[in-house]
Amino acid sequence: MSPRSLTVSCSCGAATHTFRVPSSSLPLPAHLCSCNISRRISGALLTSYINITHPSAANPHPGRPDTSTCTAYASSEILTRWFCATCGTHMYLEYCADGHFEAATGTLVLEGGEGKGRGSGKGSDELVRFKSCMWVPDTKDGGASVWVRQIDGKDLPRWSEEAGHSSHAGPLEKTTRPAIEVEDNSTAAEREKRAVHAHCHCRGVEFWLTPPNAASTDAASPFPDLMVPHYLDQSANPDNVPWWLSSSGGKYLAGTCTCHSCRRASGFDITFWAFVPTANIVLSPPSQPASPIPFPPSTTGFPTWGTMRTYASSPGVTRTFCSRCGANVFWAGDEERFGRRGLVDVAVGLLDAGSGARAEEVLAWWTGRVSFAEDAVHRGLVAGLERGLEEWAEKVKG
Repeated sequence: MSPRSLTVSCSCGAATHTFRVPSSSLPLPAHLCSCNISRRISGALLTSYINITHPSAANPHPGRPDTSTCTAYASSEILTRWFCATCGTHMYLEYCADGHFEAATGTLVLEGGEGKGRGSGKGSDELVRFKSCMWVPDTKDGGASVWVRQIDGKDLPRWSEEAGHSSHAGPLEKTTRPAIEVEDNSTAAEREKRAVHAHCHCRGVEFWLTPPNAASTDAASPFPDLMVPHYLDQSANPDNVPWWLSSSGGKYLAGTCTCHSCRRASGFDITFWAFVPTANIVLSPPSQPASPIPFPPSTTGFPTWGTMRTYASSPGVTRTFCSRCGANVFWAGDEERFGRRGLVDVAVGLLDAGSGARAEEVLAWWTGRVSFAEDAVHRGLVAGLERGLEEWAEKVKG
């Protein structure tokens, strides 16, 4: 069979690479990684890559991608990661041992266009097959691997380290609290002590999330697609119900997103966001005098600190990432276009919570919907995620 040409690209298009693979090799295998490094350099709970340097009779010496528009980050002695210097999209892994490259699965550009609405676009299940979850123990609580148990009816093996080269991981399904929050009767002083540290892999960007308080309800926002699908046109929130807080007010809402913009800006198929009022994001730990971040009323002049860099992925949207290690940090929509005030999305993979990657002591996960699931390109993966979230919700509520 003739080789197939595939293209990967970042959000802004500065980093683009076309490569050829034997059609017989499709779908390309990929593994969902939960390791500490992957979470810290991406902000996601799961990352995945495909080999883009397949030698074949037609192309015995595949060339390396052009990385001139990318930033290199040696996250370990094993490999170097490359991300777009302009938009922060994680593009490649370059392995030191043999020099082969792998591309982040979310960077694939599909023939026939991307999904841009309910049920539209062309999926890529014929191009990539997710084979397993790996480095599960690094999460402490199983992370997002507890939500992706099956894809297309097939169980995914769970590995303690590298797929196929380590032991099988145990269940690791502990939860800190049920999905529906119980009443929090702790004192204000006790709640303040529960601040959660967040940082990227290189620690060029770090901050703390303080527990919800009275100021947490001062933010404003329509309902997100996570709760009210965009195609229903019913997201208005005229009474400004603080949907970003759990039922008792003791946690922040968190959820999953598979929209085209998040996928291409991060490089990965699923993004994991926590919705946090800017009043609860500070630059110092609780043991030091409070140093609030001077967030403006809108994203105009969005604040940056440390190694953070901003990228406008669409009108009215500001995304931020670490310019040194590439970690996805924030998503912010302005008040004029999005009706948002004093509320930002925080990449969950950066949280250093004691309970584990899902940070359930501070986050309540929404399980009723994957945001913009209709735009997903790896649809088998997202269908598995949706089923897993539903099953997990039933289990923890019980």
